Amino acid sequence: MERIGLPATTPLADKPFHTKRAHRKTRAGCRNCKARKVKCDEGRPGCRACTARNQTCIYTIPPKGPKPSSAPEQPGRPASSAMTVLHEPLFIPARHDELDMRLLWFYTTTTYTSFSTGGLRQRSVDIVLKVNVVQHAFANPFLMDCVLGLAAMHVNHLKLRHLGVPALKELAYRARALETYRRAVEAADPATFPALLACSLLLCGLSTHVFRGREAQPLAILDWMVLWKGIGTIVEVTRLPLRFQSSGIATLFFRPDADLDASAQRLPGYLLSIAASISAGDPDFPLVATYYAALQHLGSLYLELARGLGQMLLLRIATYPTFLPAAFINAARERRPRALVILAHYLVFVKLRVKTRWWMDGISDHEIPSIAAFLGPAWEHLLRVPVAALQLTDHEDIARLLLDDPPIGSAPKT
Repeated sequence: MERIGLPATTPLADKPFHTKRAHRKTRAGCRNCKARKVKCDEGRPGCRACTARNQTCIYTIPPKGPKPSSAPEQPGRPASSAMTVLHEPLFIPARHDELDMRLLWFYTTTTYTSFSTGGLRQRSVDIVLKVNVVQHAFANPFLMDCVLGLAAMHVNHLKLRHLGVPALKELAYRARALETYRRAVEAADPATFPALLACSLLLCGLSTHVFRGREAQPLAILDWMVLWKGIGTIVEVTRLPLRFQSSGIATLFFRPDADLDASAQRLPGYLLSIAASISAGDPDFPLVATYYAALQHLGSLYLELARGLGQMLLLRIATYPTFLPAAFINAARERRPRALVILAHYLVFVKLRVKTRWWMDGISDHEIPSIAAFLGPAWEHLLRVPVAALQLTDHEDIARLLLDDPPIGSAPKT
């Protein structure tokens, strides 16, 4: 069909002026088309209309606001003659910068899994860690500081340089998390109790920097156990009313029950002798019941290990410190040898979970030698298994060592 006054074969260059037709609005068109209120095909370097009219085609970056086909210009980048297009919009809430958002993304996709025990029927925590904890974090800055610090630490542990977390920035996140958490504990606002509990759990991972690198300290395990025990203390102090159950994070603190009598029977005899051999004149005599309690819960790890290397074993390993009596923690911090021997055997179990719990990586290899060096030759007969575990990396080999079950064909015990 021919237009009025123009043959159908007239080239576009000969008919730069034509009747306007209805079209969908464009927000990325050139300046000339916008002025003439016609549809721009957004061709580069010049659109068809400007080419036909022999005009210079100029594109401008659109103003801020909803942009269905583009994203806002990024801060710090100079405007260019061509529009900058991002594949996804960049949403940055108040108080947080782009690095914060990258770390929050890394936490919700990767870091949270190191606190998960998988699909246990009794403890389905993945959604809690990814959703509920993050919701509480946006409402409680001290928890957000902990989440970001943990993610930064994880990024650098994996040496993911492309995510751009300088070591000093990781240190700043961690220092801010510890300081804001301390202030929140002192404030003791009941509205923050669920977030405080979630933060106390994540801090147990964030604080493991003391076992690695330049910040490594001998026997740091003693202060670290206090952090773990602190989870139970916060539960007792806050008494967690119905607010805790409705907060969505209660499942994070599920602890499996243990048959302590059966657990004690599964302990190696030489460990039971630690408490049984204490006489009335021994300085540790007032701690006999305390040592038995710590050994019974340690026995639950041996009992679970005999059933296999499953998720329940990992959960028992993670929650063991929360069962320890306060008197045992104090005895360990006083460097009492029997308490340190028990901790050294617990550290052998910790080696079974480092592949999935990156923040526990290196703790056992750092602390078992520290304990052995502190106790000296007088206690080395009770540290045979922990010291031998230092040479092992395979989980089945470590399990056989703990269960005193050498593989077929190995040399007999002497």
